[in-house]
Amino acid sequence: MKQRLWAFLSGLHFRFLSLVAGLAVLILAAQLVTDTYIEMGKQRELGLNEAMGVASAVARGLEKDFGNFDPGEIETMMAALRSRGSIRSLSVIGRDHAVLYDGTHESGPQTASVIGRLHDQAVRSGLTAVDEGGPQIRVAEPILARAGAVGSVLIGIDMPGFWHTLVSSVRAKLSTMVPILIIGLLLAAKMISQITAPLRNLSRTAQAIAGGDFEQEAAGEGAREIRLLADSLNQMVRKVGSNIAQIYDLAYVDKVTQLPNREFFRREIAKSVSRVVRSGSSGALLFLDLDGFKKVNDTSGHEAGDKLLAEFARRITSLVREGDQVCHDPGTEVRGPGDDTQEASRTNTFARLGGDEFTILLPEIREETDAATVARRILQSLTRPFVIDGRDVTIGVSIGIATFPRDGTDYKTLLKHSDMAMYQAKEEGRNTFRFFSEELNAMAGRKVAIESELRQAIYNDELELHYQPKVDGKTGAVAGLEGLIRWNHPRRGMVSPAEFLPIAEDSGLIQPLGNYVIETACKRINAFVRQGRRLPIAVNISMQQFNRSDFALTVMDILAQTGADASLLELEVTESMAMLDPALTAAHLQTLKAVGIRFAIDDFGTGHSNIAELSRLNFDDFKVDSSFVQQLGDADGNGERIVRTIISMAHCLDYTTVAEGVETERQAELLKAAGCRVMQGFLFARPMAASEIDTWLDGRTLAPVRVRQGSKNTARAAA
Repeated sequence: MKQRLWAFLSGLHFRFLSLVAGLAVLILAAQLVTDTYIEMGKQRELGLNEAMGVASAVARGLEKDFGNFDPGEIETMMAALRSRGSIRSLSVIGRDHAVLYDGTHESGPQTASVIGRLHDQAVRSGLTAVDEGGPQIRVAEPILARAGAVGSVLIGIDMPGFWHTLVSSVRAKLSTMVPILIIGLLLAAKMISQITAPLRNLSRTAQAIAGGDFEQEAAGEGAREIRLLADSLNQMVRKVGSNIAQIYDLAYVDKVTQLPNREFFRREIAKSVSRVVRSGSSGALLFLDLDGFKKVNDTSGHEAGDKLLAEFARRITSLVREGDQVCHDPGTEVRGPGDDTQEASRTNTFARLGGDEFTILLPEIREETDAATVARRILQSLTRPFVIDGRDVTIGVSIGIATFPRDGTDYKTLLKHSDMAMYQAKEEGRNTFRFFSEELNAMAGRKVAIESELRQAIYNDELELHYQPKVDGKTGAVAGLEGLIRWNHPRRGMVSPAEFLPIAEDSGLIQPLGNYVIETACKRINAFVRQGRRLPIAVNISMQQFNRSDFALTVMDILAQTGADASLLELEVTESMAMLDPALTAAHLQTLKAVGIRFAIDDFGTGHSNIAELSRLNFDDFKVDSSFVQQLGDADGNGERIVRTIISMAHCLDYTTVAEGVETERQAELLKAAGCRVMQGFLFARPMAASEIDTWLDGRTLAPVRVRQGSKNTARAAA
């Protein structure tokens, strides 16, 4: 009930209603004052008539026997008059001012003076003398005899004052005027509310528009004039919104590239820095300067230079994945609900500062080296030439990176530091990137160096495969080898695969590196065959390799070039890779298994595979991940139960199980008891170079090449 009442009251137009109520109160007050004075006049006139009538009656009664009147009779008459409530005093005074009867309660020089004056006036003139001044009306009536006036009768009547009369008037009118006033105000309030409701809607719409919401439209309700006003307002807002958008484009959009300009970028930096300072996260600013742009301008003209800038902007905008997409339409911001610096956009902003200088704002990064990933993508994208007016134009870019809040918390400082880092990149050979931070610079420099040297190592045949034996758990015979990539750097020494493989994946080198591994394994297979050893070799396949539609054709080409026996090559893929695109996986398996290649699921049990889908794929081996093997022999027995479950499931699907990471006799015994056939790990042998593996194999028994029943993976199929 209270809520409904408040909703009703809140709908009233209080200001207008207060004005109406105030005017009503003023009119009522003026009316009461006027009525009070009129009433006082009437009361005075009635009092005067009454006083004159009483005085005349008393005087006429005394004229008959003035010399012998009985004061008791006058007292009786006075008592009767006083009962009427208006007679204040009655006195009989002789001609010589002798008070023959005094029925007054007043005294004092002023009262005596008034009484004496009225008495003398009445006796001398023989007429009634009246004094209406003050709070009383006094009347002196002469007592006449044949010889003239012999005395006078003085009557005094109290008159009500202003406030007394006003209170009486208010009391008389209160019972009728107040209900009428309340009803009138309520009716007026209701009418005002109905009349002003459309105006309030227009007011709310205007406030929303003033706040920046140009999508608001005023509803045309109420009188015709209000509807016309709403239509005019909507037309005006649409025009203003269009003009603001045009002004915004002129102020914040670069006309050559359609990217945000320097001023827009300055605002975004301020908002992003404010947000990361509050949240405790980090962001990055990339400063880009084109290498060789001046030459294009000088040789081909500024028009060609502008086209190159526009093409560069489009390529950089589209090179990143959707999650990192840069903002390419700054004009949309002004058409949003508002510009709140407390809610900075988390979308990357790519802007042109001027000339051939660009900036990229990364408002939130997980770690500071994430900025290096974006820089590498930019550099990689520029390996393809631009086509300008039918001619191929190749340019590079030098990139400086500053992170915030570490390297600064304002636009000027961050731009300065990223600019310094960019010039450092130019000094160190151009077409590269550098961090302002020396620590991160060293880290990024090492990655860049490794990437460059890895590229050379692949093409200069500086990498090699080391081979770790797989052993038959029952017979101890060598069941195969796993080829593991190694890089023995001439200056750095042995570089860990954990360091250079991620760089290979980020830089796109994983494809030639993977092909090198397969080709080297095939050549080693051929070398073993020439030695009279039919020994299978397994190699790991990267996700980028396996997810290419031409992966199977690439492997077939390598087999054709090397002439290796396909039945001795085994490809290992993780279960996550296999399940990423089951249809593509099945196609690769069908093509490659048809020529005899075996497939193994590596690190089985560590992913989140759909077992039903996995069972439909024609794999040969399940490799039990070393993390499960390390849990064998635990006091709770969970590790052993997990391994037994994996091996049991593999047997049900007619897969061979291979346990990796076996380091102790206890682990080997438990694996044998669980039914695992093949094992590898430091218990049997560490990975060895090609020359070492030949020596290690001398005198050892080789297990027969395994053939999965019911599959096409046979030596005859390979032939």
